[in-house]
Amino acid sequence: MQNDISLGARFTRAQQQLKTLNTSTLSSNSTEYQAQVSAIIKQLEICSEQVEKLSLFSSNETTEDYSTSELKLLLIYAYLGEAIQKLQSSDRVHALEQASLYYKRFLTLCQDLHIDEPKRAKESRDAGTTRMQKIERFKQMRMMEQEIRQLEEHSAESNDMDQMEREHAVKLIKLKIYQVEDDKSLLASELEMARQMEAIKEQQDSRDPTSKPDSSWRLDEQSLKIDPRTRQPVTLPVFNEKGQPMRPFVLTGRGSERQEIKDRVFRPGWALPTMSVDEYLQQEKERGNIISGGGKEPETKQVDEDDYEALDAQVMKQREWDDFKDENPRGWGNRGGNRG
Repeated sequence: MQNDISLGARFTRAQQQLKTLNTSTLSSNSTEYQAQVSAIIKQLEICSEQVEKLSLFSSNETTEDYSTSELKLLLIYAYLGEAIQKLQSSDRVHALEQASLYYKRFLTLCQDLHIDEPKRAKESRDAGTTRMQKIERFKQMRMMEQEIRQLEEHSAESNDMDQMEREHAVKLIKLKIYQVEDDKSLLASELEMARQMEAIKEQQDSRDPTSKPDSSWRLDEQSLKIDPRTRQPVTLPVFNEKGQPMRPFVLTGRGSERQEIKDRVFRPGWALPTMSVDEYLQQEKERGNIISGGGKEPETKQVDEDDYEALDAQVMKQREWDDFKDENPRGWGNRGGNRG
């Protein structure tokens, strides 16, 4: 029955399910939430396979060569990247790499069809400028979302349904380009962190003293007894329950084992930092999350020696301050509290 659904109907269903999931109150860790995510990914992957099988999109064509229903299918790749990030997988690195590839595919297709987002201002290394660019970008996205909602609300009142539906599809794609561009930087940061955590875990697993590697290669082959009935070697345990040796054995330790044991003893019991504090602060500053303001402190104004009025005022101010200090010695206000 699932195979009888058309490509457009399957995509529309997955699109609506993802929209509902984004406004859901379910915990992202819950079984029900993850089941919905998996179902959406499965439907979108089927749509993607059908689109690739049909070779629907070509870099030699423009948006005018596609119908509105075909243009909407561009969003399959953006939705796949979004949904895969919601999936809790044991192999987080692979999941993030998949999401990144789908995002790249979406942006490439949009660029080939000349459905580019509005020109972005050149990225500035100044934190204040970067922050203002982000605010302006956020306002543009909110404006596009409002325009899309208005088109959806007044679709029934339009005299030209086809034109309104096409305008809605194009605006939806352009908004998704904005969102994917913003999401890419966060995805790249998470992917880098996931790779570092995976490398640390692999390193810790390789040094885990509780692991029991195969040690049969250390046993003396002559210590294996032969079963007279089957004429096959019988491997007996090296030690019994009391720890007493049951048969001869040969220790043939490797040279690296001593260093491995030494590393286990003297290694730190916590994960080592991957960057310095200065590198982290510089990274946050480039992202626009740290603003250094205030500018230079005002310099002390120098009084002109020929300005007698200003000199007299400065002298009088100093005298008044001296008189105040004489009348109010240090600690004078605390005398009552210091009495025994």
